[in-house]
Amino acid sequence: MNRRTNPIHISPRAVLRRTVCLALCLLLACGTFLFALRQSEPLPVEAARTSKNVDDDIVECEALLSRLQSDLTALNGQISELDGTSNAALEQAQLAAGQVTVLSAQIELNESLLQSCEMKIGTVQAERVLAESDYEYYQDVLAEVIRYVDEHAPVSDFELLFTSASLSDYLNRRDDLDSVMECIDDLRLSMQQSLLRLDELEAEYTEAEGKYEKYLVQLDEQKAELEKSKAEFERLAAEAGQRQDELSGEYASLNKTIQETQDKLASLKKERATLIALEEEQRRKEEEAQKHKPGAVSDLGFSWPLQPGVSYRITSYFSTRTNPITGYGTEFHEGLDIACAQGTQILAAKAGVVTKSAKYGGYGNCVIIYHGKDSNGRVVTTLYGHASELKCVEGQQVEQGQCISLVGSTGRSTGNHLHFSVLLDGEYVDPDDYLPNGYYIKMANAGY
Repeated sequence: MNRRTNPIHISPRAVLRRTVCLALCLLLACGTFLFALRQSEPLPVEAARTSKNVDDDIVECEALLSRLQSDLTALNGQISELDGTSNAALEQAQLAAGQVTVLSAQIELNESLLQSCEMKIGTVQAERVLAESDYEYYQDVLAEVIRYVDEHAPVSDFELLFTSASLSDYLNRRDDLDSVMECIDDLRLSMQQSLLRLDELEAEYTEAEGKYEKYLVQLDEQKAELEKSKAEFERLAAEAGQRQDELSGEYASLNKTIQETQDKLASLKKERATLIALEEEQRRKEEEAQKHKPGAVSDLGFSWPLQPGVSYRITSYFSTRTNPITGYGTEFHEGLDIACAQGTQILAAKAGVVTKSAKYGGYGNCVIIYHGKDSNGRVVTTLYGHASELKCVEGQQVEQGQCISLVGSTGRSTGNHLHFSVLLDGEYVDPDDYLPNGYYIKMANAGY
């Protein structure tokens, strides 16, 4: 049996009420959606500037950079001047210290001279006592002789003649008398010599005493000069310290100016990067493509020692090889042989100081460059051998990629090539570990 369903009757008022409710719900939902949408929208951004605005800013920044560079040059000049002043003060201080040392030595010498004078005075005094004693002795002897002559000698030669028993007795007695008189003369002469010696000793004593007093005055003057030099040294040291403080202040100001310059330059680069993003991206791609081409730099900071585009081939590795000169026997090759045309430019693999640029044993014309120390404190050097011509001198600072010599076949060589070695603390190491990738197939096992 079919069942019929009666339709539901809805009044017009109910329809109107439902319509209003639905409209209100829709309005509420739209308002909520719009509020959420407005909350999720980013804040309004400043309108992009035109290229003219950017160009104007670039010109302004370049002018600012130029002024800062001028300020930097002026500050460098001030620093150099302060360095010179500080060095001069240091030299003066060192000179004063040297004078102090010299004066100390002179004082010691004067003290020795004073001791010598004292010893001389003592010696003179002792000799004076002896001379006075000799004088008294000779006086006594002379008095005795004179008394003896007065008592025993004849009054005259006539009396001596008539009192003599014979002519022979007369002559003997006459000789005795002459001997006595000669003795008296000798005693008198000895007395005179003693007196002269005493006068000489008196003069020496006076001279020694004068020298003593003179040296004493000199010693006082030397001491005064020493004190003056010490005071001068202290003054110079204080001035040097003050100059050093001033130098530190100027150096801090210079660093601040440099930092401001770098910040401004970084801001300028960022501004330009915003407008030339495509060129920067292209440049990054080109740099990435160049990483495995000649001219790239390895992670350790070394570059290939030949110019980009130069034709070459590797003839020997850091490994054991057959002796290339004799053709038999083996030897260990302590570097990398890169064969190429004679006259090809040889480039510094890294910046450094040339320590050798001359003939060097079997390496022929050779260049050795010092690159400082690595992170482990080991001295790093590179060697470039068999050059046909040297393009640098010892003591020269060279940059990475700078031409230092030309390829040749000097020394122990069988053809034009570059022998390249890397040394740590004077010990050869494998150049493979230092050169950038992409220049040759590196050996997995070269026999070492």
